[in-house]
Amino acid sequence: MNLLQHIRAILSTQKRLSLTALAKACGTSTDDVEAQLCFYLHKGLVKKKNLRLPCGSSCQQCDLSALVIYEWV
Repeated sequence: MNLLQHIRAILSTQKRLSLTALAKACGTSTDDVEAQLCFYLHKGLVKKKNLRLPCGSSCQQCDLSALVIYEWV
């Protein structure tokens, strides 16, 4: 199964995952997953949501990829 199909299978069953969790489930990097997600974003099958930092700070010590959520529509 190629990466694009793997992402679809995971997101369509899980419905909502962080970029980090999706990359871990696919066994690849967040950059690879994000590049492939552009296809589904363009088709309107996936929505990207940026969560706020839980602390309200802008120190950027958090893993920001964990704050990006992809949702299967």
